[in-house]
Amino acid sequence: MALVNIGVQLAQSGKKVLLVDFDLEAPGLPTFSLRKPDKDVLGIVEYVSKYIATGESPDVKDYVYRSEEFASGGSLCVMPVGKQDSSYSSRLNSIDWGKLYAEQAGFLLLEDLKRQWAEQIAPDYVLIDSRTGHSDVEGICTRQLPDAVCLLFFPNEQNLQGLKRIVSNIKADNEISTKKVITTHFVVSNVPDLDDEDEILGKTLEKFKKELGYKELAAEIHHYNSLSLLNQEIFSLDRPNSRLTKEYNILTTAITMRNLRDRDAVIAFLKSANRDLKDVMDDSGPTVLEDKLQRILENFTLDGEIRFRVSLIYEQLGNSEDALSMLSDEIFEQHYPTAPMYATRARLNQRSRRPAAALRDVHAMLNADGADLQSFLKIVPIMDQLDQGLFAAFPDSRAFQSLSKKDQAFLAYQLKGNEDQLKASITILRRLGNSGIDEDALPLDDLNNELALASIGIGDFKSAVELLEPVDGEEGSLRISDAFNLAMAKWGRDKVPPLGLFEIVIKKNAELKHAPGTSGPNYLQCMAISFASLRNVIDAKSYLEEAKSKIGMERVRVFSAWSYSKVTPRVFLDHLAEIEKFIEGADVLPTFIINNDSEHIFG
Repeated sequence: MALVNIGVQLAQSGKKVLLVDFDLEAPGLPTFSLRKPDKDVLGIVEYVSKYIATGESPDVKDYVYRSEEFASGGSLCVMPVGKQDSSYSSRLNSIDWGKLYAEQAGFLLLEDLKRQWAEQIAPDYVLIDSRTGHSDVEGICTRQLPDAVCLLFFPNEQNLQGLKRIVSNIKADNEISTKKVITTHFVVSNVPDLDDEDEILGKTLEKFKKELGYKELAAEIHHYNSLSLLNQEIFSLDRPNSRLTKEYNILTTAITMRNLRDRDAVIAFLKSANRDLKDVMDDSGPTVLEDKLQRILENFTLDGEIRFRVSLIYEQLGNSEDALSMLSDEIFEQHYPTAPMYATRARLNQRSRRPAAALRDVHAMLNADGADLQSFLKIVPIMDQLDQGLFAAFPDSRAFQSLSKKDQAFLAYQLKGNEDQLKASITILRRLGNSGIDEDALPLDDLNNELALASIGIGDFKSAVELLEPVDGEEGSLRISDAFNLAMAKWGRDKVPPLGLFEIVIKKNAELKHAPGTSGPNYLQCMAISFASLRNVIDAKSYLEEAKSKIGMERVRVFSAWSYSKVTPRVFLDHLAEIEKFIEGADVLPTFIINNDSEHIFG
């Protein structure tokens, strides 16, 4: 049942799958509702019997039939046990498997069968259904034919003892083999869906784990209460949203993830590794991972996306030069000229002190297809270092225009590092505000608030005031953040702190019960400015000292209300020192006012 469902899932995903029924004593595949030929078909038993009679390997095409085809381009072929007529048992019993291997080169027969599968059927996956427990053909199905063995078991003592011998044999073969190492997938099956308050199942599975030597189960298949099972229904076909189908899907993923020739599986593996290397790192560390990456590259030499994703992992491993070599021009200009690739290569070139190459990649990224938010977040710091004028071209670039409005807004919210970034942010936010945005996905209030912050940062205080002032003129109805930002905008416009607005901020802070120890450095800084404006030195210094304490724990840039831009923790501390002078009565102005006050600069 597992084999059929996984075969169907693979075929649905576009794979060509060969199902081989090697459960010769109790064949199961014929009982499922897969398409079959009108007459009985030859299979394994006839194939082996003909070899014994003639001494030559038969043509495998005569023993395989095409079953199902899918819209994805995937298909199922089947090699059955053999003709299910009255003489089947006698034909099966006439095969002496021991003699076949000892005297008739049976090993070579099965090796030739594998070769014929590969050359004449050319499947992406061969799934072999083996006899449960011990049999004459157990070694064929668990050691000679497979690259991986999926061991399904119900967790009881009888199955544990049987599995220990099979697993021991596989391990022994792995130790002496120089050609392949068989992967094992352990799957607990038909698990009762009951409360395990006495931890019976948990303790039993811990015993299986310890004695069989596996780290984690590949999947858990729970008992499924459905009369459809009596009809041998293929749930992956007929009930794709059922829990049982989803559990088989987990097993399908576990099996394919190890296949370094399956492009979809390789992409999934590389994505997983890029998210968290620890999830895919073997016990032996990065050496085994790097060997796996090399084998992937050998299988997909000219695949641009795979080389790109391998480069991301090399970068995580600290191999910047190897990462950069993955993104060579001759590969990517033809096979993967996408925005994420150019963004990554720009970052690597900049890190390797190749600014001219990094600048070319930034320009290429802005004009490339396939842009995503992450690509832009990668190149913003690089643009700052290379040419801040690049931000002027940012909003009109092909790559930026391909982003969703929500991602455009998010990116605009991040552009607070300097005046060039703030101007780009304003351009983006104004366009979004005029474009008829979806209020549910992108609230206009949030958009206007961010636009106001950016306007204050570049000294457009008039626009900021217009955006923040309440329509009804009732400033007391403003949110605390809007009241503070409006106060700062008016301070910038009039060069005098608006005391009434700062009183509203302090009142709302008391209502919210935001004591110094309960907030982040930006909020604490804002409150220190508000209290200082009203000459409340004690409370202003209390919030200031707490802000100093909190900023020491930050490792990333923080928004500063003294400059209305994101700054490093060191610069934030410098701003707090300026605010301290203001608290003590010195005639100082916030940085955002000084930087945008021509009279102060030139007067």
